[in-house]
Amino acid sequence: MRTANTRIWAIGAIGFIGGTVFGADAATTAGVTGRGRDATAVATANYTGEAGFARTNSRSGEVNQARGIAVGFDENGLALSLSNAVEHRGLAVASNFNINIDRDGDVSTSSGVALARGGREREVSVGGATGHNQPVVSTATARTERGGLAHVVTRAEQHRARPERVIVRRMRGR
Repeated sequence: MRTANTRIWAIGAIGFIGGTVFGADAATTAGVTGRGRDATAVATANYTGEAGFARTNSRSGEVNQARGIAVGFDENGLALSLSNAVEHRGLAVASNFNINIDRDGDVSTSSGVALARGGREREVSVGGATGHNQPVVSTATARTERGGLAHVVTRAEQHRARPERVIVRRMRGR
C-alpha cells in the first residue's frame, strides 16, 4: 500500500513602515492533531498592554476543538487575535483572525484558514499576532496522512486612515 503525506504551510504578513505607533500586542494559536478520540487539541493566547485579557479552551473526545482569544489595549491602540480549530468525522478545520487599530485610525488585519479532509490522520493549526510596531501575521498549516486533502489560505491587509480634507475657498471682492 502506498503512503501519501500532504503538508501545506502558508504565512501572510504585512510589514509597516514609517513612524506609525501601534497599540498593544495580542497573539493566539489553535490546532488539532489526530482523529476521533485519539486526537489532541491545543490553544494558546497572550497579550501585552495596559488592559486586556487572554483565554483558551480545548477539549478532546468525539469532537476535538481548541480556541484562543487575546485582546490588548493601551494609549496607542487596540490589538485582537482569535484562533479556532475543530476536528470531527474526517474533517479538520482551523481559522484565525487578527486586527490592530492604532490611535491614528489605521487598521491592519490578517486571517488564515486550514482544512484537512480524509486520510488516516489529519492535522490543522493556525496562529496569528498583531500589535505595537510589528507586522500583523497569520500562519496556517494542514496535513493529512495516507491520502486526503490539505488546503490553506492566509491574507493580510492594511488600511490607512483618511486624512482630513481641508477646503479653502477664496472670497472674491464685490
